[in-house]
Amino acid sequence: MIKPDARFQFKQQLRLYAVSHPEVFYLDSCDLPGAYDLGRYEVIVGLGIQESVTINKSEQVDWGVLRQFTSLEDWKFFTLSYDLKNDIDGLSSENPDLLHWPLIHVVKPKHVVCLTRAGELEVHGSGSEDLLNQIKSFRIESTEINLKCSEPIYSMTRAEHKEKVEYIKSQIALGNLYEMNLCMEVALPDFECTNLGGLYTRLIETSPTPFSCFVKSGSKHLICASPERYIARRNGRVYSQPIKGTSKRYDDEQKNKASRLHLANSLKERAEHIMIVDLVRNDLSKVSNTGTVEVDELFGIYGYRQVNQMISTISGQLNENASWIDCLKASYPMGSMTGAPKHITMQFIDAIETATRGWYSGSIGY
Repeated sequence: MIKPDARFQFKQQLRLYAVSHPEVFYLDSCDLPGAYDLGRYEVIVGLGIQESVTINKSEQVDWGVLRQFTSLEDWKFFTLSYDLKNDIDGLSSENPDLLHWPLIHVVKPKHVVCLTRAGELEVHGSGSEDLLNQIKSFRIESTEINLKCSEPIYSMTRAEHKEKVEYIKSQIALGNLYEMNLCMEVALPDFECTNLGGLYTRLIETSPTPFSCFVKSGSKHLICASPERYIARRNGRVYSQPIKGTSKRYDDEQKNKASRLHLANSLKERAEHIMIVDLVRNDLSKVSNTGTVEVDELFGIYGYRQVNQMISTISGQLNENASWIDCLKASYPMGSMTGAPKHITMQFIDAIETATRGWYSGSIGY
């Protein structure tokens, strides 16, 4: 157990140590509770690689190998590319892929360090005492962040973006779509950063979120400040918590109360939101016992540093034999990042977006 007054210092030391590690999954909820109070852990860190399975875009997805690798009751961490949907849903995409994100990367780490919300410390792997001593004594020479990059390159112009939005609206009017999430890539050529761990720290200090993470995997790095839970399994139930609906967060209490009230009562936001809730209900029903899928919370309003967001919680009692892979194949990718109906919307996304999404709107987890 780590005492409350020592937790902040330990978390700082753990983060400094973790982000300096050559292979790491660092998942931090930034002291923020998840929607509907799901989640036992404050921080979860996977260090090093004991075993791993990586499937690249050019390879066939071997679900049998993945089932076998993830079937044992030990710690695994993963990244999933959005483009895994091609295999799951029988789709294809010809959009440029500049970064060549792996479709799936699953790691059994050498060490796992967890801090629960109650302050309990768990360390898994050999040499745990030595590891804790290394974490507590770790120091870095400089926290300075030197950034260098060329001007951003956008995968579509402002005019192209506007034209695509108008096209999507016309397809909705024709009844071909209910809603669609349009994304574009912003690339920073010749990007250099002397302190990526410091950059991640700056991000979560500026925008703390309950699903922040720092991933370092070979030459691939990812920093993330997300408020959204794609999927979780707890005590035989599967949960998903889609977000649709955002309003500005104000420091002034009265202004913020008005902003939250506007979000809660917005017909537009509620209409978009309920479509995704229905989509998720359908996804979870594929791996849940008949009649057990429930909307535990509808139109919940949650406040973060910069925004208020509308979040619902949907759950179902898992079929006895449903595995992590089954949950993934039933629900991936998350509907809040596609739109509805999911399959046809993803076809439209592939047709009108101009870059491969990769890990963006994919998933990171354990």
